[in-house]
Amino acid sequence: MIVLHISKSNKYSGMENVAINIIKSMPDNVRCVYLTATGSIETKLLDNNIEYIGMEKIDEKAIKEVIDELHPDIIHAYEYDVSLMCTKVTDDIPIVSHLYSIPKWVQKIGPKSVIYGGACKNFAKIIIPNKAVEEKAWFKDNMAGKTAVLGVPFDAVATFERGYLAGTEMSKEKLEAYKSDLLFVGYLTEDKNPIEFIKIVCEVKKTHPDIKAVMVGGGDLGSECLKLIGKLNLMDNIKMAGMQYNPYIYMNQTKILVAPSRFEGFGLAAVEAMAFGKPILASKVGGFTVTVDDCCGKICGNDKKPIDKGAFVQNIEELLDNGEIYRMKSDGARKRAKAMNNFDTYMEEVVKIYEDIYKTVK
Repeated sequence: MIVLHISKSNKYSGMENVAINIIKSMPDNVRCVYLTATGSIETKLLDNNIEYIGMEKIDEKAIKEVIDELHPDIIHAYEYDVSLMCTKVTDDIPIVSHLYSIPKWVQKIGPKSVIYGGACKNFAKIIIPNKAVEEKAWFKDNMAGKTAVLGVPFDAVATFERGYLAGTEMSKEKLEAYKSDLLFVGYLTEDKNPIEFIKIVCEVKKTHPDIKAVMVGGGDLGSECLKLIGKLNLMDNIKMAGMQYNPYIYMNQTKILVAPSRFEGFGLAAVEAMAFGKPILASKVGGFTVTVDDCCGKICGNDKKPIDKGAFVQNIEELLDNGEIYRMKSDGARKRAKAMNNFDTYMEEVVKIYEDIYKTVK
């Protein structure tokens, strides 16, 4: 069986992490090839020994070219745009549409939602991280009977080992550079909202002058973040660590993960930080509403105001100042990570989806 995985992103983020984990976990009788736009993602693919085809741009022409060359039995398309492209270039190859997020356009009538909704009949299966992706979609009736709610593959033990074991190999002096009170992990983009994180740190500094924060990630807003840090006189409080091959060391060495995202598909970084017993403070968007609760942290927002800076600041100060509350949230985070440890069952479900589809076309 040959499965062609297709993503138009050239960067490594949560969705690409899911794709790589799926490909790595497939049995020998399933050959997986990853079609991607050329870029930084290639380093990750090479590191993980993933068979891939890199093209400057992923469009219908590129997809058709690879299909004609590879003759896949199944196409595994990531996110809405690529899923739609695939329906336009093939009528006879089963398509798995794998959705990681639920953008605002999906939730209301409009050209894109009408087109994707109409295309649902062409998908053999639609994989979603949580039921909310289907329930909030304007075209949910078209998705009925085709969805598989799998969450996101998460291996709590492997995550913990990557953060803990790497730290044990470092000197105390070197490990000190990874320590923080507050941690931001994600691309420096509008969706992840790093500017708000900097403003939150600025507010916390008023009561905790020595607050130490680290930002892990790179992106288009990097220069803007640096300028704001200088403008707010936070050079001694915030360290920008850039992209990191192993961000889990930072997770293990922080006190609190702060995620003021404007948009979030699942929020894997938050779940990963829970594996280290770190309380999570997150905005009320996307997957956070499913993964974060009062036992492991706090949702700092509401339906009308998804990102409440005051709530972020208040909860940060409470966690820093009240050891008993911090211990309760930390224990809750470990328990939450354990409950969400689904890696093996997730991969078993994906294999079953492939096998069931393969049987119907052979």
